[in-house]
Amino acid sequence: MKLKFTLILFLLAVCGICLAQTGQSEEEDITRFVKSYDDAWNSRDTATIERILAPDYVYFSSKGQVRSRQSLLEELLSPSYKLASAERTELKVYLTLGTAVVSSRWKGHGTYDGQEFHDDQRCSIVLVREKQGWLVLSEHCTQIVAP
Repeated sequence: MKLKFTLILFLLAVCGICLAQTGQSEEEDITRFVKSYDDAWNSRDTATIERILAPDYVYFSSKGQVRSRQSLLEELLSPSYKLASAERTELKVYLTLGTAVVSSRWKGHGTYDGQEFHDDQRCSIVLVREKQGWLVLSEHCTQIVAP
């Protein structure tokens, strides 16, 4: 009886370690996905952005605007949008079944429609897992340092 009990405890411990490693590797996959999203945005790789954004994608701006997927793609393609630098730090991944929320800090500067911008924002990215992998469903960014 003691042997069975010991064996069961051992198997539970092994399963717990495996589940913890799976969660960690999934968080690492999501972090890499967000980096590829940022790289595509920073290099104006519209084909990748179109593949990454969910069909129902929506962006909630720090000024209260609600923007569609099409609106965001138009901004990326606009010759009046010039991103000089951008970096995302402080990533934290919150996972549940088929959905992830990524909290981060995004700093960037450039120009849009002739106006210079300097953003320092807290951002939340909502990801959904589809057959083809993770997709960006929505984003919300709030300015945390006055421009």
